[in-house]
Amino acid sequence: MKDWIYQKLADALNVPPAQAGEGISPRIRLEQPWPQWLLIAVVLGGSALIVWFYRREGRASAFYKYLLAGIRICLLLLLVFMISEAVLSVERTGLPYLTIMIDDSASEQIADQYERPETRAALQTLASQAAAPALPSSPAPAPAGNGPAADVTRIEIAKGLVLKDKARLIQELQKQHKVRLYLVSNSARLLAEVDRPAEIMPAADKLREVQGTGSQSRLGDATRQVLTELRGAPPSAIVLLSDGQTTEGEPLAKAAELSARKGVPMFTIGLGSAEPARDLELTELLVDDVVFVDDAVRFQAKLLARGFQGQKVVVRLMERDASSADPKAARELASTEVEAPADGQPRRVELVHRPKTTGERTFILEIEPKPRELQVENNRIERVVTVRKEKLKVLLVESEPRYEFRYLKNYLEREETIDLGVVLLSSDPEYSEQDRSALPTFPAAKDELFAFDVVIVGDADPGFLSHSQMQNLTEFVTDKGGGILFVAGESFNPLAYRGTPLELLLPIELADARNPTAVGNAINSYRPELTVEGRASPIFRFGESEAASALIWQGLPDLFWYFEAPRKKPAALVLAEHPTATGSEGKLALDLYQFAGAGKAMFHAFDDTWRWRFRAGDRYFGRFWVQAIRFLARSKLVGQRQAEIQTDRRRYERGQPIRLRVRFPNPGLAPAVGSATVQIERNGLGPRKVTLNQVPGTRNVFEGALPQAPEGDYDVRLLPPPILDGPIPTATFRVEAPASEFERVQMNEPELIRVAAATGGKFYTPLTADTLLQDLPKPSKVPLDTDPPIPLWNTWPVLGLFLTLITLEWVLRKRKQMV
Repeated sequence: MKDWIYQKLADALNVPPAQAGEGISPRIRLEQPWPQWLLIAVVLGGSALIVWFYRREGRASAFYKYLLAGIRICLLLLLVFMISEAVLSVERTGLPYLTIMIDDSASEQIADQYERPETRAALQTLASQAAAPALPSSPAPAPAGNGPAADVTRIEIAKGLVLKDKARLIQELQKQHKVRLYLVSNSARLLAEVDRPAEIMPAADKLREVQGTGSQSRLGDATRQVLTELRGAPPSAIVLLSDGQTTEGEPLAKAAELSARKGVPMFTIGLGSAEPARDLELTELLVDDVVFVDDAVRFQAKLLARGFQGQKVVVRLMERDASSADPKAARELASTEVEAPADGQPRRVELVHRPKTTGERTFILEIEPKPRELQVENNRIERVVTVRKEKLKVLLVESEPRYEFRYLKNYLEREETIDLGVVLLSSDPEYSEQDRSALPTFPAAKDELFAFDVVIVGDADPGFLSHSQMQNLTEFVTDKGGGILFVAGESFNPLAYRGTPLELLLPIELADARNPTAVGNAINSYRPELTVEGRASPIFRFGESEAASALIWQGLPDLFWYFEAPRKKPAALVLAEHPTATGSEGKLALDLYQFAGAGKAMFHAFDDTWRWRFRAGDRYFGRFWVQAIRFLARSKLVGQRQAEIQTDRRRYERGQPIRLRVRFPNPGLAPAVGSATVQIERNGLGPRKVTLNQVPGTRNVFEGALPQAPEGDYDVRLLPPPILDGPIPTATFRVEAPASEFERVQMNEPELIRVAAATGGKFYTPLTADTLLQDLPKPSKVPLDTDPPIPLWNTWPVLGLFLTLITLEWVLRKRKQMV
């Protein structure tokens, strides 16, 4: 009744009506209010005095006297009303806010594998409702068959919940709320605000375009941000659709305490499966780009597992069938069964294959998918490998025909993949006419020397070589990319090369080097000990696996001589060392190599591998030498590419620097300006140029870094100068969301339940959220503004009422002669 009267008063005073979605609340307010005790004293005291005064009057009936007393009391109240300067105050109210927060971090792109088929089918149906409504002329979608439902991502399920039945959730909420849609990942970002029915469909269209791309899940920070933005008018409730995993910032439960203090309940809808994630992944495939027919080609990769610890995993090596029209057709070459490692602990897997045909072959290393695996796209890696059968041209240089030279020469002459040339420096002139492999002299012209792929320098006397020949040999390695192998001897190699151009190629320091037997030290038999790099090197791969090779190695005959080089050069890599003898840097290096410009230079500190032929023939002796020659020749063959681009990794997390390296196998093609430029490009982003600086001490290597890049697949290509023949060198890499987004991908159900309970809300799963609208609190209007006050105390109607009452009292008193 009171509100009705106030509303009629407002209408009478021409107060502007409320806008759509708003309301008005008129109230009478005193501009000059009296103290409460004084107001009570005046009203009650005055009323009592008036009643006492009229009761003393004796000329009228009691009813008449009480009527006059009532008029006088009304005059008193009206006088107080006027003295207090009463006004009409009109407060305008609006609809309360309701916030819907949708997690759009990268983990919401996960398609969970649910155990029950009916759950998967129901979620598929729910997610399909996020699609835009079909046009009237569009055919109806085909009914689902009896096959298994396709897996859907969490973000699709979230969109389906909000947009199903033509965005019914937003439509119902908009009737009594202002609905705000937020996306939550790195921060809370306002997607749309719906105040009117016409804004529902545009907001729905925006939501349909959302994908899970955020690199972080800051659920707590986002909740606090939303409450801060609406601190003047807190939302009546927050609806959060998320997996509940906070990867950075304030925990969600902590922010929920603020929500509880503000009286804002949180209704959480959990996305994803609460079971621990299950996933297998192959990464970092290592295999040579160029191999030879019948090479033992090793395919090494890292196996990562989550949720499969201890289970048997089958890893297969496949080769794509180029003759098939199906691009996915492949034949199996090899397989192995390994135990899946513990979460976060990679395990190295290795498969070996000996190719029989030449050409560019696409090899695939893949894991057999497991049931309910998180994703299977990361179960395979592809790599293109060039297989060759061409003969390698090898030059063998020796002073005297020692045992190592004889056995090696005879074997390489029989080996069909080797085209051998021999220079025996101490031989008679007729030797080259009598031996089919012999050359009369060491090649004097560069073109003759550069035609070889590998040069094996035995215990050769440098006195037979001119300075220009030794300089040509150095350029053969550093500029042409050839390989050189020094085999130590007791007479010349390597001590006689001190001060010559060949010293630069040696991977050892000659300052403290010596021949132990030359100073009278006896040498006991020994078996070289392979280092970690040696066990992984193709040179020492005698069996089909690393374990089989290790057993063969342990069974080889002992050696009886070695050259003592206590110090290696800084860039040298040791493959084998002495089991007991030590130098200034630890155990003595017996087999090591280094990159020298475009090629490789290797040093063998022993000269009796011919002993490995005992009871085995050429099986291991020959394999060792052929594999060493192929290892050294690979740089020259790959060097036919005029430049190559490399990244330190194939995959990066967002925020990690991308290190780039450009190498020119032929230093003569390297830019003379001391820098090289590459262009990096990603779909959707413009090209970006990065300058790589020349590495100190080199002519042909340039390095640089890109500080960071957004998520996506990138292409890198070399820009001129220089101008190169053939295809432009390229490389690729991928930037992904930080691993924290995928470390804990299962739904954090306990957290979501705890947050809902602490704030007076409720927790749902996507399949139990049908009661959300009924469970939300009843909305109440929120104050928006107050109109300027309308004075009542000095208006003509109030003055007229006052005069009417005082006149009425005088007339009534006059009638009873009480004046």
